Amino acid sequence: MKNLKYKLNFLLAVVLTVSLVVACGKLKDIAKEETKKEDKKEETTKKEETKTTETKKESSSKKEGEAKLYFCEQYKNGEEVGVSDRFTPGWLTVMVDTRPAGTKLGTGKVELKLSKIKDASGSDISEKIIRTVPFDVQADWDYTYFTDKKNLKFDSPGTYRVVCQKKDGSPIATGEVEVVPR
Repeated sequence: MKNLKYKLNFLLAVVLTVSLVVACGKLKDIAKEETKKEDKKEETTKKEETKTTETKKESSSKKEGEAKLYFCEQYKNGEEVGVSDRFTPGWLTVMVDTRPAGTKLGTGKVELKLSKIKDASGSDISEKIIRTVPFDVQADWDYTYFTDKKNLKFDSPGTYRVVCQKKDGSPIATGEVEVVPR
């Protein structure tokens, strides 16, 4: 009887061992399939990220991640009135927004450098600096506007570049505006 008991225990051990080997093999196959699925997901995600990055690169001249300089007719009661990149001759309000870049102005004094880069017909010309206008700001600001009815006046048609820069000349934001005849 003892001999039979040992043989049954041995047979049971063999069956359990074979079952474990088979089960481990199946687990290995399942793990391989999951790894393949994860690799495909990662590949798809990378392709989507690449497409998103390419789309961002192709987007308008106001790139995300950079400070923006743009124009409006006036800033009144906390509102930008008449935002555009095309105006008739006259004075404009210059807006600077560094929030997309995640930065602040970082200085207490800035300058707006105005230069003409195209004539009234839209032909490129040698950049002609018209004036540099100083302003006092707060270094921790990330959004502000500049109004100066004397110095931020665009009298003649053409395309102008405006650079908001620190006193040392390092640019904070740049924008262009087209002034068209009335």
